[in-house]
Amino acid sequence: MTYDANFIIQQFGGVKKLAKAINKDPATIYRWTYPKKRQGTGGRIPSSALNGIIKAAAALNISLEQQPSSVSTTQLSTQPHQFIHWFRQTAPYIHAHRGKTFVIYISGDAVNDALFSTLIEDIALLHSLGIRLILVHGIRPQLEKKLALYHHSSQVFQHLRVTDKLTLDLAKEATGVVRADIEAKLATSISTLASSKTTIKIASGNFILAKPLGVINGVDYQFTGDVRRVNGDAISNLLSSGQVLLISPLGYSPSGDIFNLRSEEIATAIATEIKADKLILMTEQAEVLSTNKKLIRQLTTEQAQALLKTSTNDQDDAYLHLQEAIRASQLGVKRVHLVDRKINGGLQLELFTRQGSGTMISVQPFEDARPANINDLHGIIELIRPLEARGLLSYRSNETLEMDIDKFHVIEQDGLITTCAALYEYPNEQMAELACVAVHPDYRNGERGEYLLSMIEDKARSKGLKHLFVLTTQSSHWFAEKGFFPATLNDLPVAKRQNYNQTRRSIVMIKALS
Repeated sequence: MTYDANFIIQQFGGVKKLAKAINKDPATIYRWTYPKKRQGTGGRIPSSALNGIIKAAAALNISLEQQPSSVSTTQLSTQPHQFIHWFRQTAPYIHAHRGKTFVIYISGDAVNDALFSTLIEDIALLHSLGIRLILVHGIRPQLEKKLALYHHSSQVFQHLRVTDKLTLDLAKEATGVVRADIEAKLATSISTLASSKTTIKIASGNFILAKPLGVINGVDYQFTGDVRRVNGDAISNLLSSGQVLLISPLGYSPSGDIFNLRSEEIATAIATEIKADKLILMTEQAEVLSTNKKLIRQLTTEQAQALLKTSTNDQDDAYLHLQEAIRASQLGVKRVHLVDRKINGGLQLELFTRQGSGTMISVQPFEDARPANINDLHGIIELIRPLEARGLLSYRSNETLEMDIDKFHVIEQDGLITTCAALYEYPNEQMAELACVAVHPDYRNGERGEYLLSMIEDKARSKGLKHLFVLTTQSSHWFAEKGFFPATLNDLPVAKRQNYNQTRRSIVMIKALS
């Protein structure tokens, strides 16, 4: 089996831990992550080191099972059909994202990580696809390292650092180092793309007008500041010229003072000012989890606020990132993404696959639940044909579906019909049939069927109907869980009894619409 070097490093918890586990120089392991043009191995682990890694993993109970985000070139070559499927799924997103503006926040911890080179290459790829990029970086670990060298303490209250004169000077030094590292990596990352002649132009500047925080709850924050204004026109002009903007966590006052700012706050302020299409926060983990410890893929702003209220630690990074995402969403950013920066390729998975890899927050639901129209016909057909073939649904011709399209409701995600259901009314009996309920196989864990059922029930009630019935062969337990009870043919409307298919022997179930 071929293992990805970045994935193995991630599983062991970093370069130093892996180096210690297999008794190697960390510099050797770093070279595994470098492109071959930079005297690296291009992400491949030398065969001479593989046995030692496997033994160390077994001793430390570390899984080496490759994740979907870490699929190697070798694996793809042996799975061409899978690759074609991924490519076809990606194509609509490439088209949709071209010309759009993304603000991406990168923590200082990410800059120090072995996976950072891979992340920068992914960002360079976004630029090559015609996406307008603004990168906002942090400096926290770099600043703390410099403070330790000077034996200088710097207090932190409510995730805000008290910035005295020395801390500010060290923050400026740390900013210069981090910015130079990012610029260097962006400059070299282009070699991994198709055209080696292409260059990435990087711009920085005094785009952030700042003001001092002052005294809060008795704490004088000195040179710690707040965003007063963003020079949106200058940013937009540079983006239009094809440049990538790199923004540091420093702001400037009209009087010439410099202030230390929170990077996340800057990213939100910029995204809001220029009306960015996306704000992407590269976080330290898959942070937004449900009570059963499963990643929540999508949240409305309202749902995110409710989740925030359940948090037991308002000083946790997860809490702060979610809070920032909510604020950005409320201020007009259409989509905010929380993406685990430690997932190799996590950024691309989030942006170019329907399932994503992180959590997306928006004011309105990401998926559009609505009445169907004629343009949805093909998607409905693709959704129900496999179920008809398995005997789960009665066959309906294309012509029948076209004539009945006004009876259907669908849930759509990025052009894909993920769920459908139809409502056939029998007003004389004050009843309606729920029919053709289908959910795409990849989307059956998100309660989409329940949501569409609720929507159809509301429609039936609004028309004065008293009962909803369904004919099912294999899903009676699901309908029972949704409040349907067993019934007989005699309970059905006369017209439906006359058209009942005896060969299918469908179970009749009815629900009262209170």
